[in-house]
Amino acid sequence: MTPLPTTDKSPAVWRWIAAHPDRLIGWAIFFATLMLYIATLAPGLVFGDPAEYTFVPHIWGIAHPPGYAFQTVLGGLWQRLVPIGSIAYRANLLSAAAGAGIAALVYGTVRALTPASRAPAARYVPSLLAAISVATATDLWQHSIHANAHIITALLAIASQFSLLKWIGANSVLVKRGIQEKADDRWLLAFCVLAGLSMTHHPLLVFSFPAYAAFIVAVRPRILLDWHTLLKMLGWALLGLSIWLYLPIRASLPTPVPFGPDNTNTLAGFLDLTLARGLRVNLFHFGLADQPDRLRVFGSLLSLQAGMHILALIPLGLIWLWRTQWRAGLLLTLFLGINLLFILNTIQDVMAYLMTPLVALMTLAGLGSLGLFQWLRLPAGRDTGMLHAALTVTLITPPILRAGYLAPLISLRDYREAQAWVEEVYSRFEGQSESAILLADWEHLTPLWYEAWVEDHPLAESDLRLIYVATTSERPWADNAWANFAEGPVYTSGYRRELVEEGFRLRPVGPTLYRVLPPPATEPVAMQTPLDADAGVVTVAGIDLPVTHVEPGQEIPLVIALTAEGTSTDIIFPYVTLGETAFHFTTDSHFLSPSWQAGETIVERYDLRAPLTAEPGEYPLRIGLRNLSQGGEPLAFPNGSTSLEVGTITIVPPTRWPVDPEEEGLLADINHEVGLVGAVATAPGQRRIAVWQEPLTAHPSDDLHIRLTWRALNRPGENYKVFVHLVDASNQVIAQQDAPPLGGAFPTFLWFPKWVPGQTVVDPYRLTIPPGTPPGEYWIEVGLYGFSTFQRAPFYDPAGNLSGDFFILGTVQVEP
Repeated sequence: MTPLPTTDKSPAVWRWIAAHPDRLIGWAIFFATLMLYIATLAPGLVFGDPAEYTFVPHIWGIAHPPGYAFQTVLGGLWQRLVPIGSIAYRANLLSAAAGAGIAALVYGTVRALTPASRAPAARYVPSLLAAISVATATDLWQHSIHANAHIITALLAIASQFSLLKWIGANSVLVKRGIQEKADDRWLLAFCVLAGLSMTHHPLLVFSFPAYAAFIVAVRPRILLDWHTLLKMLGWALLGLSIWLYLPIRASLPTPVPFGPDNTNTLAGFLDLTLARGLRVNLFHFGLADQPDRLRVFGSLLSLQAGMHILALIPLGLIWLWRTQWRAGLLLTLFLGINLLFILNTIQDVMAYLMTPLVALMTLAGLGSLGLFQWLRLPAGRDTGMLHAALTVTLITPPILRAGYLAPLISLRDYREAQAWVEEVYSRFEGQSESAILLADWEHLTPLWYEAWVEDHPLAESDLRLIYVATTSERPWADNAWANFAEGPVYTSGYRRELVEEGFRLRPVGPTLYRVLPPPATEPVAMQTPLDADAGVVTVAGIDLPVTHVEPGQEIPLVIALTAEGTSTDIIFPYVTLGETAFHFTTDSHFLSPSWQAGETIVERYDLRAPLTAEPGEYPLRIGLRNLSQGGEPLAFPNGSTSLEVGTITIVPPTRWPVDPEEEGLLADINHEVGLVGAVATAPGQRRIAVWQEPLTAHPSDDLHIRLTWRALNRPGENYKVFVHLVDASNQVIAQQDAPPLGGAFPTFLWFPKWVPGQTVVDPYRLTIPPGTPPGEYWIEVGLYGFSTFQRAPFYDPAGNLSGDFFILGTVQVEP
């Protein structure tokens, strides 16, 4: 650090600032970043793990594997010492503070590696650039605005690197002063405490320990023989590890553990939790043949985090570091290599884990700009001030502008979905003495647990009993439904295709809730708009239209009740028109009329979306029925019309610039949320761009490599899986790969929306033609379906009409 010029007559405050400019700038970065994150912070609960990270520290429970002991203790103290807003807001605020701390530590890390320079730009711009780049990286930004443990993981990682680099800096000063016999190990011991805390927080951080050990030995090779120092390091590490005592102590207290395992006071229970033994199936999922595709995935994910000029600085920073400070180069090279090898071959929480190496990469970008300042030198006697000023503006301006563009797209300040779910459940069941049972997944149970334990507002068992449906059997939803029908009416959190396939009828009773009914479902149902429109075999009994004002591209929930007058072998199916736009729904995930029993009332959702290019105004909404078994012929109602006007939808001006699928150049528009921009398929010696006319030729056992390019049109409201199928002429699947986008690395929706409108990623897949596949013509089809609902996402044509639920890329000719 180079002090600023002062005199003895300067004010004391200015003398302190002049002596410690980095502390002042570091705190300024912290507070500026914190304000950015607070402006986009989620105001309350977020579904899933974030809700757990909120209520577990509050009730002093034990979180899911690996236990997150440090997160729990830190979060519990934070919630009690920072009395700002609700408990949920405080938990979100902790993430914002951690993210701001990461930005400040990145600034300090680059400054620790910056040599003395007379030019202020060369001293401070590289570290400022690194801090701004990491603060505005979408992955870290999104994790800084809701409660989660992974932002703490990234904080511990950068704090560890910062401590080690400060340690070598402190010792280099001593060496320059000729003090060889007395090393300053305060920063080294601080690192040891952080290493201990890291182990109590998440095993991922242990993967960095080889890099740290190699760095320490490289700095002081004789430390391996210095037992005095090694014992001190061990002692301080044990101080950090002492946080682990929370787990056995909590399990041993007379008060039962309110949430989580109660056997962590045994060695087996402690190790099962902290080593996350049940989750190892997700690790090192991909083989050697998949590594080129995993590198493409990494390139896609990295391109979302910063502008290309920032990414181009990363290799320059690594080169500069190895040329000038090889020990720090060794530290970051090993750190990145080990972490990326592990993270890119994992199939769960990849974006969360990726924050740790991302912080190191943005550090290298800052060092790359430092190299530019040093390498761009003018001839002797020429002033470099103008050159440095131009370089500063060129480097700093884009990430600042990017932050302004991203803020409204990333922001969670209007996020209320989890709280709306809590209100839906409580308004439906509280005080009703229905003795109902709610079968729910993890995401939907966590907000209800928060309401019960943190807000001290549990539901009485006479009103509702909550049952967590885990994948412990082949058909967990059906098993739980059968096991609980005798106890009371059964409901589910969301549509569950498994229950429909089992023969149950699912009736939507709210935005998210469904009632599970055994056949026949003959009991009457109250609809918002009752109807009695007889079309012969089927009568339209009524509709629910809870939303009547939408923006272009937004969902219009529509529930239709149909009563079977008798049994029919024909498929009678509804369709909808909105103004001039037609919505002919696919039969996927619907209970079709040939399976209805006489007198049943079948209630299902047929959601549609306002066209992306629709002009503001009022549009009549009409429904009709078609006989799909007889060519889709519309059925007539008693008044002679083939459709009924059931309401009016008002399309309001969009709050952001609307997407035009034709201008975007999309191959396909999937639910007005995800666009398929392009697709490329390769077989041995061939390459085709979708939609191709000349077939790919291949043989049994050949691999077909498909690369799909997706663009986010809106925030997806569903956690989608991609399906890539090779099908024959009878639509039988011959080969397939189904996975969340980028092999699980980039889910469309997890805890909160991860895809930001405008983002584009390249998503690789591989299909292997099975041995023995008969020669002939086959087709490659792609699409999306819900991770838990298994409902396929609909496709829309440029005019906004529904156009199916898959897209054909082209043909494949399989030869003998």
